[in-house]
Amino acid sequence: MLRQPNRLVQDAIVAAQGRDVRDSDVVIVAIDEKSMAALGRWPWRRKLHAQLIDRITQDGPRAIGLDLLLTEEDIQHPDDDAALASALERSGKVVLPMMMHNHGGSPMTMAPTVSLAAAANRLGFDHLSVDNDGIARNVYLREGPRGAQQDHFSLAMLRIGEPDRSIADVPGNPDDEKLIPTPPSSEWLDWRRSHKMVLPFAGPSGHFPRISYVDALKGEVPAGTFRGKYVLVGTTAAGLGSQYATPVASQEQLMPGIEITANVLDSLLRRYEVTPTPTWLNAGLNALVVLLALIGMTLVGPLAALLLTGALALWLWLATFVGGAMLHQQFAPLAGMLGLGIAYALWGWGRLSAASRYLIEASTHLRASANLGQAPSGGKRSSGDFLDRRIKALEKTTWQLRDLHRFVSDSLDNLPDATLVCDRSGKLLLANAAATRYFNVPGGDWSGDASVVDLMRYVRSNDDHHQLVVTPESLAQAPASRATAARDIPGRDLLVKQAPSFSADGQHTGWIVSIVDVTEMRELQRQRDDAMHFLSHDIRAPHTSILTLLALDRHDPTAMTPQQFHDRIERHARKALALSDGFIQLARARSQHYRFEPCCLADMLRECIDDAWETRQRNKIEVTLAPGPQEALSHVDRELVGRALDNLLGNALKYAPEGSTVTCAVEPHADGWALRVEDEGPGIAEDQQAAVFEPFLKGASMTRTDGAGLGLAFVKTVAVRHGGKVLLESTAGRGATFQLVLPRDIVADAC
Repeated sequence: MLRQPNRLVQDAIVAAQGRDVRDSDVVIVAIDEKSMAALGRWPWRRKLHAQLIDRITQDGPRAIGLDLLLTEEDIQHPDDDAALASALERSGKVVLPMMMHNHGGSPMTMAPTVSLAAAANRLGFDHLSVDNDGIARNVYLREGPRGAQQDHFSLAMLRIGEPDRSIADVPGNPDDEKLIPTPPSSEWLDWRRSHKMVLPFAGPSGHFPRISYVDALKGEVPAGTFRGKYVLVGTTAAGLGSQYATPVASQEQLMPGIEITANVLDSLLRRYEVTPTPTWLNAGLNALVVLLALIGMTLVGPLAALLLTGALALWLWLATFVGGAMLHQQFAPLAGMLGLGIAYALWGWGRLSAASRYLIEASTHLRASANLGQAPSGGKRSSGDFLDRRIKALEKTTWQLRDLHRFVSDSLDNLPDATLVCDRSGKLLLANAAATRYFNVPGGDWSGDASVVDLMRYVRSNDDHHQLVVTPESLAQAPASRATAARDIPGRDLLVKQAPSFSADGQHTGWIVSIVDVTEMRELQRQRDDAMHFLSHDIRAPHTSILTLLALDRHDPTAMTPQQFHDRIERHARKALALSDGFIQLARARSQHYRFEPCCLADMLRECIDDAWETRQRNKIEVTLAPGPQEALSHVDRELVGRALDNLLGNALKYAPEGSTVTCAVEPHADGWALRVEDEGPGIAEDQQAAVFEPFLKGASMTRTDGAGLGLAFVKTVAVRHGGKVLLESTAGRGATFQLVLPRDIVADAC
């Protein structure tokens, strides 16, 4: 029943697996319409075949297959047989065909004449197995009467060209198959076949290049055309020889038998052999697919079962295609496909029956246990089939439950703070949308065994930075609300609140954990504290010094010269102005909207070095620009990045000793471009390096200069706002290297 559908599948795979034969060692000399027009009606005299054999032999072929059935002597031209036999002997590479003839229901061998058979190098059966639908799909490479099996015509040619090719190299099952039953006494009529091979078609009819018989006979082909080739001589003209329907062509595009032989010979040469899959393996593959479907359907839901069935069906198709294309095995997948369909139908019936029983029982139980109210469509009689009526009845009785679930779910999901609900052991039960964003869970797909303790493992208390906020011990404490100030790995300031949850009977069932991000508020507090520190300490110091000088001048005008008095007043005034300017710039860097534009960082660094010319000369410090890329493009705020570079270079010139060198460079970095400034100053101890980027803090090695420690804080702020960072490498007494890292060709997102 499934044989013909399987054949259609296999035919489609064979037709899709063509190959290029332009470099093939097989050449067809075709007795075509052109040759018929030139040489007259068929059959031709055998002396022409002798001349052709001589012509081809002179070119040095590996083997010649004269696929013409010469079973009777030429009575009209007896000398032609002798001429042809002589040509065969001179060549020593010619194979002649034999045929199987069905005589009275029994197979018989039709062989060439005795003289020609003796002169040929080998004989081979030129016989194809045609299926009952009239299509040639298979060939037996060995067949004949019991005890006298012969090679197929193509295999006989291969043995001439490759004498070392043994029977073990022949594809297919070596066990004999009986063609038709015969009486035990008729052993000669006991026809046997073996080494079955699927016809490995390279393409449709005409895919193999052909040379006209008349052109080869007259020598009108280039020298060397047949050198080292397997030459097949046979009929291609309509009406002269056998034409077959094949999987690679329609009934209107029949393929000559000589071209089918060429396909077989080419595949043997390339060792491209497709054989039918053993029955046990084919049955096992189909049974395995059905078994996997049955096992999977017991474990998954309806949609997954449908997808599983489709996936297994697709896998079976792919296995069939891959088996033919790569493993050279021809599978028959229709039994498995039919089994999948039956299995899914039976499973669906079972699931539908179980669902119907459940709906009846659940609806009855809910109506008996509680009065849940009337559904909006109450009063209307249910319509539809049996299952549909049960579904509608259950829908009415569960309406309030769905409404309550929706209310709770929406309320939790719309809370602005990340909120987690867990049991007393910490197992996550619910999480809202804010928690999904905070913990960066793709698609909100929380795993079933997620733990709040694991999720909060990077959140630590502000009072003790080693103490986790949520631990198994804290969850096991008495149910009481509490709040803890904390900070997470990205540096966000948090307020973590824990509130107990209770069941309807008052039992402590778990915890509600809320995570409130107070980073912005804490940042505003820190900025306010910075401003108060600046106003109450740093900015007051130079003004106090000015007032002290004025009081001293009034009390004792002779205490200092007018020039000294004016110089000191000016120095303190400039210091106050510089402090104010630094504080304003830091505030701008923290709060203003950045104006990004494409800039060349290398040009900006060169401009910064030029602007520092006076300071370099005054401090007698050499500034060099290390070799680097001429262009380092990035989208930045030109003014703020330029000031950040001025601060880095200014710091290097401020702390570098007289006569030293400051080295600047633009270098590629994994995160973009790195603007490097390296000095030979006193350096910064490792335990002080983190403090240099905080406002109003300076390392011990920097205390010899005036300032409020705002320059490097400004640099860090600008870097972070651009999506970059500042790196510091330094050892006390050996100089310092700062790197301002900015993104490469990416527009930063101003926060």
